[in-house]
Amino acid sequence: MKPKKETFFGGARTSRRAILKAGAATGASVAVGVASARPAFAAGTTETGRSYDAIVIGGGFAGVSAARELKARGKRTLILEARNRVGGRAWSSTFSGLPIEFGATWIHPSQTLIWNEVQRLGIARVDDPNPDFAVFATESGSYAKQELTFLDQQDALLRRFVEGAETYLPRAYDPFYREDLLVDLDKLTLGDRARQLRLSDLEMNWVSATTGAYGGGFERGSLTQLAHWWALCGYNTETFHGINVTRPVGGMSNVISRMLAESGASVVYNAPVTKVTDSGSRVQVTANGVVYDAAAVVVAVPVNTWNSINFTSGLPAEFSRLSTQTVGVPTAKKVFIQVQGDIGRPLMNGKSGAMLDLVLAHADKSAQGTVLIGFSVNPNLDVTSVSQVQSAVSELLPGTKVLSVKGHDWGKDAYAKGGWTFRTPGQLLGSLRAVRQPHGRLVFAGSDIATGWGGYVDGAIETGVRAAGLAAGLTAAAASATS
Repeated sequence: MKPKKETFFGGARTSRRAILKAGAATGASVAVGVASARPAFAAGTTETGRSYDAIVIGGGFAGVSAARELKARGKRTLILEARNRVGGRAWSSTFSGLPIEFGATWIHPSQTLIWNEVQRLGIARVDDPNPDFAVFATESGSYAKQELTFLDQQDALLRRFVEGAETYLPRAYDPFYREDLLVDLDKLTLGDRARQLRLSDLEMNWVSATTGAYGGGFERGSLTQLAHWWALCGYNTETFHGINVTRPVGGMSNVISRMLAESGASVVYNAPVTKVTDSGSRVQVTANGVVYDAAAVVVAVPVNTWNSINFTSGLPAEFSRLSTQTVGVPTAKKVFIQVQGDIGRPLMNGKSGAMLDLVLAHADKSAQGTVLIGFSVNPNLDVTSVSQVQSAVSELLPGTKVLSVKGHDWGKDAYAKGGWTFRTPGQLLGSLRAVRQPHGRLVFAGSDIATGWGGYVDGAIETGVRAAGLAAGLTAAAASATS
C-alpha cells in the first residue's frame, strides 16, 4: 500500500523493479530535530513592540516559508505559533532509541521545492530499505503473507482505478485545466470508483488497502485527490511508490529549523490565535490575550482549524464550509510499535475498516528487536494503548508480541484536527480556488490548499511562497495609502 498523508502518510517502498531485484538500500540512523525550548517572545520595531508589516499564523512549513519570503522582501514579519515548536504536522521525536517522525517524513526529486531546499541547505538524505514480505487480505477477509511479486497485482488494480487521469488531469499543477471533464468525477468517492469497476470481493480488499486509508475511509476520500497525486507522479507506479522512500537526515524538524533560522522572522511560541479582526486598513491578531497588529496576515494553519479562530468579520462561505467538511483526514493516527525480536521487514496492509491500515518496519533495529510504524484512520483505535495495538498487530501478523507503543492522534490534536491532506468529493471544484484568493487583508496557505503536492511538505512550501507574495502586495498597498 502506498499511502499518503501534510502530509506524511507513506510507505517505505522503492520502485517495484528494485524490490523484485531484491536490491535493498541500507537505512541509517539520523539525528532528531528538537522542539523549541525557548520562552515565548516577540521582537517588534514600534513603540509597543507588537506592530509588523505582516503576521504569519502558524509555524509549519507553509508559515515558515511565507515568513522567510516576506523577510526577503523587506517586510517586518512575526510568526505566531500555538505549539512550543515549529513544524506543525511535521514533528520529529525518538522512540526505543531510534529517530521517528510523527508527521511528514519523505521527499522525492519530483517534489522540486522541498528537494531543492534540502540540497541547498546541504542536508544529507537516506533511503529506507525495501520490505522483505507483504501481508494482504485474502478472499475470506483474513490476512496472509505474500511474496513481493504479489505487489504487481496490486499495481495493476491501482492503474485501473486511476485510468483516464492523463486526459482529465493533463496538467498536474493546474488541476482545473480540464474542469469540464472533472464535473462528474469530482463527485465520486474512492468507494464509488471501486463499485464502478465491479471488483470482486478479493479485489475490493486489495484496492481498499491501496486507496481506502488515504482518504480516511473508502467513502470519505475523493477519486480526484488520488488521481491528482497520480498525475503529479507522472502517471507512473514507479514514482508513485518512490515518493515515500527518501528522508532528510535529522528529520523534517532539522529542515524547518534551518529554514526558520534563515528567515530571521520573530516568533512567539505557545501562542494560539483566538481572534483576527480585519479593519480594512490593518489587521489585529489576538493570541493569549495579547493583540498584535499588521498590514497583512498569512493564515497558515490546517484548514480543519480555521473555524476554531474567531474571524470577527466572518469568513466567506467557501472557507467555513471547507473547514467544516475537513480536508486533513480527521481520524488520522500514527503509532510506533516496539515488538519483540527481529521479525524482518514487513509491509502489512489492512483492508478498509481495519484497526491498522498500514504497518511497515523502521529503517533501523532497536535494542529490543523491531520497531514498526503504523498508520490508522479507524476512530476506535487508541494509539497509546498497548493492548489495543497488540490486538491490531496480531490480526495482521499472528504471534508478534508488542512491548511498547508511542502514538499521536492527529484528529484529537487541537492545532491540527486531522492528519494528512485528502480532499472529499466536490472540494476540488467547489472550494479550492476560492480559498487561495485573499480575503480582505488575509491570505491563506498550507498543504491542504496546494494545487501541486497537497498532503506533502512541497505543497506547504508552494502555498507559503505564493501567500507571501500576495501579502507583500497588500502591505505595499497599505504603505502607499498612508504616504
